Amino acid sequence: MPDSGLLYKEWKQNKVALVITILVFILGNPLSILNMYLIYQGCVTGKENWVGPCVFSVDYLNSTFISVFWIWGVVLAVSQLGIERSKGLFDFTLSLPYTRGQIFIAKFVLGGMMIVVPQFIGYVLSVLLLLLLKPDQAVYFHNYSLGMIIVSMLAYSLVMAGGALTGNTFAQLLVSATVTILPFLLMTLPAINLEILLGGTVEFIHGPVPEWVQYLFPVTYVVPNWVEDSPYYLVIPAIMTIIFYIIGYISFVKLSNERNGYFFLWKPLDRPVQVIVIIIGIMGFGYFGFAATESFAGYIFGMAAGAVIGFLISYFAIYKKNKKHL
Repeated sequence: MPDSGLLYKEWKQNKVALVITILVFILGNPLSILNMYLIYQGCVTGKENWVGPCVFSVDYLNSTFISVFWIWGVVLAVSQLGIERSKGLFDFTLSLPYTRGQIFIAKFVLGGMMIVVPQFIGYVLSVLLLLLLKPDQAVYFHNYSLGMIIVSMLAYSLVMAGGALTGNTFAQLLVSATVTILPFLLMTLPAINLEILLGGTVEFIHGPVPEWVQYLFPVTYVVPNWVEDSPYYLVIPAIMTIIFYIIGYISFVKLSNERNGYFFLWKPLDRPVQVIVIIIGIMGFGYFGFAATESFAGYIFGMAAGAVIGFLISYFAIYKKNKKHL
């Protein structure tokens, strides 16, 4: 268990974000059910204006307050790492009589508790509310309510890992957002470009793909449709959460803070990432050029534009120090 002094310091430093997160997590699920109940009551009192029978259905495939709970995992991680660096408080944290490992664990444990415990309380309150209101049906209630705890932890762990690798808030968010679609960037985008170059169909793109593969994309969990499949697939984001925690812990412990304000804290990452960004720019803009003009000339023009844009974005993002840290 982390030192109580460290936990208290993290609480005081991020009190506003933590309190808002707790309230949202506790109230979000019950309020979603109450909102569905009010819609049902509106149907009952104004039945002549509705099409079909009035049914009180708690359906978590429709838009609910808890469908955006993952955003609060992002907010907490940015507050604990990115904003702390931007405010110049990180050096003070590292000067405290604790190891870097203890500091990261304290941050992660506090953030994790603020995600898991309030959501579970909100889930219990929602169960009691369902017993009171007695809906005709509750679709995916348990799977989605409990699954969102894992999804929120995935978002939190991912952005914490991004913050441990990078030197400012923008870099933290950009790296985290890129990782959410990384399987597409590494697999699908090259395959699409290969189709264009070969002038034919690359069979494995259009062949049968196992259902579980989509769950390797963190972006899959942004929309609630994942709840339609087996709840056992949630093992995948749970494992990814552990992996991102390990990456974040090792990065926080091993990387120095002296590159504060730069994109990556570990300088050797600069050049390889810049090359990857340029390559992705070439393939991405090449594909859009081909799709827009349906010609190989448009593909070549798109590749050229992508190379220039990829270079400029990577150069100014990675090599230019954030002026707030000068």
